[in-house]
Amino acid sequence: MKTGTLLFLLLLTSSLTFSQGKSYKRGVAYGYHSAADMNTASAGISWWYNWAAQPDAGIRTTYSDYGVDFVPQAWNAAGISGVNSWVSQDNKVKYLLGFNEPNFVSQANMTPSQAAAAWPQLQAIADQYGLKLVSPAVNYCGNCVSENGITYTNPFKWLDDFFAACPGCRVDYIALHWYGGGNSMTGYIDDARKYGKPIWVTEFADWDATGVTPEVQKNYLAGTTNFLERDPDVFRYSWFIGRGPGATTYPYIDLYGADGTMTELGQLYLDIPVYDSTKVYQIPGRIEAEEYYRQNGVFSELTSDVDGFMNIGYTEAGDWLKYKIVVSSSGVYNLTSRYAGTAAGKFDVYVDDVKQGSVSTTNTSGWQTWASTITSVNLQAGEHILKLLVVTKGFNLNWLDFSESLTGIAETNLKQLDASVYPNPVSGNKFKITFNGNFPDDITIQLIDLSGKIIYSDKIDKGSGKEIEIDLKNTDNIRKGIYNLSIRSKVGYMNRKIAFL
Repeated sequence: MKTGTLLFLLLLTSSLTFSQGKSYKRGVAYGYHSAADMNTASAGISWWYNWAAQPDAGIRTTYSDYGVDFVPQAWNAAGISGVNSWVSQDNKVKYLLGFNEPNFVSQANMTPSQAAAAWPQLQAIADQYGLKLVSPAVNYCGNCVSENGITYTNPFKWLDDFFAACPGCRVDYIALHWYGGGNSMTGYIDDARKYGKPIWVTEFADWDATGVTPEVQKNYLAGTTNFLERDPDVFRYSWFIGRGPGATTYPYIDLYGADGTMTELGQLYLDIPVYDSTKVYQIPGRIEAEEYYRQNGVFSELTSDVDGFMNIGYTEAGDWLKYKIVVSSSGVYNLTSRYAGTAAGKFDVYVDDVKQGSVSTTNTSGWQTWASTITSVNLQAGEHILKLLVVTKGFNLNWLDFSESLTGIAETNLKQLDASVYPNPVSGNKFKITFNGNFPDDITIQLIDLSGKIIYSDKIDKGSGKEIEIDLKNTDNIRKGIYNLSIRSKVGYMNRKIAFL
């Protein structure tokens, strides 16, 4: 999406977190690992497969040292005997993958009835060794197998007829491949939910879409991985490929660079936050929009905002996001929403299915041109489910921040009046804070750099509502960057970050 320049940023005190440990879901489809490759990749992946019955030669006897599962595959019926040979000697195997793209003439080339006839042999191996079975891996194809007058371009028609031809066959998981771009994975997974089984996406990358560039591929990997990571019906997924055409060659899909190193794309794959279904956000505090508990309809992408890793996008009316929160104390909270978009939008805020307010977004003239808006919501102490329901589409969302309101003070405006004063160090900048209502205590306002040094400090006498203009023209230490803004009294406090860009 389009990028833009952000002149002023208001946000709550928070810290950005990336991948926490490694995901049990995340894997790679690749067949030529070295020990150095696996040592590096194992920091973020939990499994791999190589379309074969046994592990890659370079790590065949040592792969278990890296805490990464190997999953054998019977590429077609002829591969079943090799699977049997390997699992009879490797007691670390837990799953078996079925046939590889059987509806493709150029791949396993198996009709539904042919696959159904061979499946009991693979099932017998799984039964003997107590293994789980993953279905044949299907995708939409061009040159496809045909049977009984049906050409199986549609992967789900192939699976339907496979199950019909093999009613007694055991299949524990559904396997899919996908090479569409944008947010196309969401609809594909939705179609596969009809089988009522956990899903493995054993190959995916942006290959079929037009206009793929390295940046497009990174954005696709980030958004799709985040979606697969957080979808409760997706059990495992693996990017295609470890090494392929090369990191600088179309379609820019390589995760691995030189031996034992990751490409930029590969490091990004490891950095996508790991989903934790038990995660509860502390309020007051920040919620990164893409780290939802559950969602419907939205999709994430990399953000070019001054902070944050990804943002939520592709919003449509009726889409929603849910987060688990725990509120420290009951009261009115300031909700700061960080958004961008090319039209005015709106979302409603619910707590335990009770509407607590609405947030309206404006046209920022770009999908990555960011602005903030503040509204008030009433929250009760304890654990809750926070839900954001899209009312009007047209916006991206980077993060939400909840802060406690000061007793007797309502913050209505905090903005930079003159954001065009450069170069570095900034001189002559001003911003104002408007307080409404009465406040019973003196207030201290401080601007603090990230090392803890106080750059500006002033005290405001208690009294009725007033506007305070902070003039930094005589402050020599203001440079381009982010600062902490502290507003404190005896009865409460607000902490913000303010960026001079």
